[in-house]
Amino acid sequence: MNKYHVCCGLAGIYAGTLKNENEWKEKSDCTDESINAVRDYMVSELLGGISCSNGNTGSYEWKLKDGRTVELRITISNG
Repeated sequence: MNKYHVCCGLAGIYAGTLKNENEWKEKSDCTDESINAVRDYMVSELLGGISCSNGNTGSYEWKLKDGRTVELRITISNG
């Protein structure tokens, strides 16, 4: 049975199954749906939901091998 994968490519985010490590068997563009899902997840997990009970900003961070940090931040603002 083929495993389902979500990966980024040059033109967007794709979901589907792979023939091998480097070649898609079937894929579909899911860029907008993926970004919206990440947004909703971050609002829920980091802010406590759309009512912002835990504040109005939050982030996930990852350290790179060279010491720099990648930050994915979500902020809800008033206008």
